Amino acid sequence: MIEGKPSRTALMTAVQRAHHYQTAPEPKVLRDSLAMALTGLEDSEAVQGYIDTLVQTFASFSDLETATLFMNRVDGAVCMRSRVVEEELPAARERGLKQLVILGAGLDSTAYRCTDLTEGLEVFEVDHPSTQAWKREQLKKANISVPDNLTFVPFDFENQTLAQALEAGGVRADKVTFFSWLGVHMYLTDEAVKSTFSVMGAYPKGSEMVMDYISPSYVTVAGLVENSVEQLQEVVSKMGEPLKSKYYESELEEMLKTAGFSTVNFLSARWLIDNYLGGKKDAFDMPDEATSILTAVI
Repeated sequence: MIEGKPSRTALMTAVQRAHHYQTAPEPKVLRDSLAMALTGLEDSEAVQGYIDTLVQTFASFSDLETATLFMNRVDGAVCMRSRVVEEELPAARERGLKQLVILGAGLDSTAYRCTDLTEGLEVFEVDHPSTQAWKREQLKKANISVPDNLTFVPFDFENQTLAQALEAGGVRADKVTFFSWLGVHMYLTDEAVKSTFSVMGAYPKGSEMVMDYISPSYVTVAGLVENSVEQLQEVVSKMGEPLKSKYYESELEEMLKTAGFSTVNFLSARWLIDNYLGGKKDAFDMPDEATSILTAVI
């Protein structure tokens, strides 16, 4: 983390959402029209240039065709995890949802795009102060208004626990809460992941969490190299944010149920394609059995 800058992986995933919005075929996984503004990049050419550089980096581990396929799938997965949050929110509201907490919010745009889904909710973006400062500056430059129901909650993990940060930021532990926890666990230690689950699992019945995760193994079809997870790990390590935790589904389910969640659902690519994209794989060409996103309800 560089003072006054967003985390590099937060910037990378925002660029990927912008790239998907600009180039993916219909039906798109996610329509994030604000992503480019949040990156600070000037135009679609700059977005494409950023993506091309990433592809070339991954190509150094394999070949251009494989790297392009891998990056397309990473783009799709980054967008799909946000789409799951949008799809899950209406059902959560029916369970009495009062708060939306976006943990490790980075350059997430949900609070600014999906005001129909967040109307009447208290929304909290929790992240490192440097990332929040950068984001607020980009919002200002792009004339994107901060909703009245949104609160920025600074979280200095070196000097606070998550529970302390949430309490200080005004998040109520006695209200039904939806936690969006995307692109975060893999950069935390196992101890920190379990601690976060414990905090979320103590919220009232009906609360929910959506997260994505990295498994120690990856489905290998259609030319994906077997060590794709290791390649990703090497790239983000060079960006200063190495992967620290990877879990099999059985491990995650046990950890979440121990923390207090009653139901854990792992969403396969086939299920996501059938339910969100009308069965069309054009914009989310993943192996049917692949899973990297889960929902958990207390």
